[in-house]
Parts: sequence; C-alpha cells; structure tokens
Amino acid sequence: MRRLLALIALVPMLAWAGPYENAIEVQFPDKIADFTYGERHEFPQRGLGVNLRYSMDGPVVGSIYIYNGGLGNIPSGVDAAVVRRHFAQVISEVKQMEALGKVRAVKFNRGSEAVTAYAGCGPQFIWQGYEMELDEANAMSSFTYLTAYRNNFIKLRISYPRGLDKGDQQVERFVRGLRQVLGGCERTV
Repeated sequence: MRRLLALIALVPMLAWAGPYENAIEVQFPDKIADFTYGERHEFPQRGLGVNLRYSMDGPVVGSIYIYNGGLGNIPSGVDAAVVRRHFAQVISEVKQMEALGKVRAVKFNRGSEAVTAYAGCGPQFIWQGYEMELDEANAMSSFTYLTAYRNNFIKLRISYPRGLDKGDQQVERFVRGLRQVLGGCERTV
C-alpha cells in the first residue's frame, strides 16, 4: 500500500521532470509545447547563470538562458531601461557574430525589436527575428526573446532550418508555453 501511495504521489511530478531553477523559483517541465527538455548547463561565471536546452524533431532548438549578468536589481518585465539596454546588447552580439566570421549573411526580419502582446498569464517578451547562414549548406531562421523575471534576465534563442514548414508556428507555441511556465499558469500549450 505504501508503494502505491508513493507512486501516486510521484505521478504529478513526472510531468515536471525538468530542472528546478532556484534563481527564479520555477520548476521547468520535461516538455514545453512540442519541445522536449534535453540538458542543463551551468556556466562557471556566476553572472552568466544557466542554459536549458529544449528541442523537437525538425530540428528545432530552443535554448533558455537564466542569468543576472552580475546586476543586483533587474525590474521584472520588458519596460525598464536596463532590460531594453540589455536586449540591444544581445542583438548587437548577433551582429558581431557575422563580423567575427562565425556566421554569414545576417538579415533582420524587421527594422527594430517588437514586444509580444499575449493575453492572459505570464510575462511579455521583447523579441527580434533574423536569418543567418552557418555555412553554404545551412541557413537558419532564428529568434531572440528577452524578459526580466525575479531579478534575472530570461533569454530565449530559438532556431530552425530556413524554410522549415511551420517553423514560425513552432516558435510561437514554444514562447507561449515558456510564458505559461514562468507565470505559473495553467498550461494550454
């Protein structure tokens, strides 16, 4: 009987088999939308935080970065000047990748960043989409999203092979799902 009760108590936890992140007090699930949790990497420099990798068949990869960059006070949301400045820095790093020869032909999908306007529970994100070539055979569509939450930056980088059928829809589902996880919302994605 005890074993049965222990098993029953364990079943709800299995749906949330991803890592618990103390910095933001969030339990990440084993799946967000159609993306499966793969691995967690903790960076040696404390301010760089952690990276959680999710992926799906396709291949589509979503990397969630949780970090404070060594800052002591990061207001939640996307409106604070420190968050806007940091997003500009993050996008600048994408441009620098081309200048350093790490990628080629970076093209931004719009002139400037946009802010999500999702209804319901969870934070909004600043975001920017872009395309780039890793080499002659590998062109990628990529998106970078950023919000601040519980005194940390939450950055999402998600990429898929350019031209992948429904790639944009998968990105949208993943962002909505992550938003629900961060907000502690009832998950609908």
